[in-house]
Amino acid sequence: MSTFPASTIKDIAESVGIPNLKDDVAVSLAQDVEYRIHEIVQEAMKFMRHGKRTKLTVDDINNALRVRNVEPLYGFSSADPTRFRRTTAGTGATGTSEIFFVEDEELDFETILSAPLPKVPLDVTYTAHWLAIEGVQPAIPQNPTPSDAKSELLHKRVKLDPTTQPVIPGIKPGPTSASNSSAINNSGINNNNNNNNSSNGAEIKPLVKHVLSKELQMYYERITSAVLSPDEVLRATAISSLQNDPGLHQLLPYFVQLVAEKVTQNTRNLPVLFSMMAMVRALLDNDNLFIEPYLHQLMPPILTCVVGRRLGDPTTLSAPNEDHWSLRSTATDIVLLICEKYGSSYHTLQPRVTRTLLRAFMDPEKPLTTHYGAILGLSKMGNEAFKTLVVPNLKTYSHVIEPELGLDYHEDETLMEVEQHLESSVAIKKDEAAHCLEALLTGLLSLIKNEAAKASGSAKAVVSTDDVREPLTQAIGPLLATAVLREEGIERYLQGIVVVIENC
Repeated sequence: MSTFPASTIKDIAESVGIPNLKDDVAVSLAQDVEYRIHEIVQEAMKFMRHGKRTKLTVDDINNALRVRNVEPLYGFSSADPTRFRRTTAGTGATGTSEIFFVEDEELDFETILSAPLPKVPLDVTYTAHWLAIEGVQPAIPQNPTPSDAKSELLHKRVKLDPTTQPVIPGIKPGPTSASNSSAINNSGINNNNNNNNSSNGAEIKPLVKHVLSKELQMYYERITSAVLSPDEVLRATAISSLQNDPGLHQLLPYFVQLVAEKVTQNTRNLPVLFSMMAMVRALLDNDNLFIEPYLHQLMPPILTCVVGRRLGDPTTLSAPNEDHWSLRSTATDIVLLICEKYGSSYHTLQPRVTRTLLRAFMDPEKPLTTHYGAILGLSKMGNEAFKTLVVPNLKTYSHVIEPELGLDYHEDETLMEVEQHLESSVAIKKDEAAHCLEALLTGLLSLIKNEAAKASGSAKAVVSTDDVREPLTQAIGPLLATAVLREEGIERYLQGIVVVIENC
């Protein structure tokens, strides 16, 4: 006879949609339920004994059900023990039976209504931040500070090498840390300064953050040696690799650092400067590289090649490979490319570059080589920049280059005499002043042609060369006025000359 009556089994069967369950089936199911419950209780008691307890909990039952691969119970927890109360149901005529139940808590409506309303739960929100950009963690509150990163690196190094002493600022390490200092520099590119300082008893610094693979180290060494090689084929191959290789993200900061160091240390070595500018141009042309974070490091060496005082060896300026004018022109093209490519993202980039070039152009203490680079850069910045910044200063600047060209104009000289002076000074004018004059003339003619194209559809009065000769001389000086009016076919652009005169 089972502890569970057959009527209970029938009630459960009716609740799940099985009516009229036979008596013998109900008895068999009741016996099987009792057997299964005995198994679960025995497994639960094992968990209770292993837990050094004498009271069976709901967690023990759940663990036993999991062991038997049965879904655990829901809605009960051993952290909140349930107290059962006993009562009797039925009458004396029908018989009474004991019933156990959980007593519900009585709630007072006045207490519920007078209680303050609970706080409104916060909406689910999501925030995103850059953990790292091209291997560099941005300085935001979500990321660790540089001091935390350094202390963590130092802690790891000390933990891996128990013989290493910690570094205290201002206190030199002992012999043990000095002897092990050569192992500090495990980066992809060795830092000789750290090794030299460690041998002299200087402070030991933690490991560098960036570690390169052996393949990238070999690639960097081969590329740098090839770019600086005198072999044209080898150098062209290296530049082509930098321009098209998609896997140079980790090496990009090292290439940028190399350009800055080589330009700073080799201002008298034009082949090295040409190689560095070719490397910068290749990196800019590589669409797979994210070079924007390194623009502030690239602009100084590039501008050095544009407005540097002396580029190349002064004793060999006449040699074919010492053409620093071509270097300045190449660097100016790179500056223009950067402004066009990243000017929309960084609105202060082009104004800062223009301000630097204008300051170099307006400084009379600067040499003419610097003036040439500034004039070339301003002319390539566009006709509007040249018209606004250079044209109003042409007459003043013409007095700067006239002595260098061997010219000395006076107010009582006629334009015919000016032309004679210009023709006779070709043999004696200096190369630097001639290049500055050529750069000014190129920018001025480009502006005149552009303004003439704009005014071609207007109904302005037609002017002749004689009408604009005197006003143009007063506006930009006799030197540039004569050079402009002697250009072939200038009669077609007289309307542009009028605009230049009005702008001065």
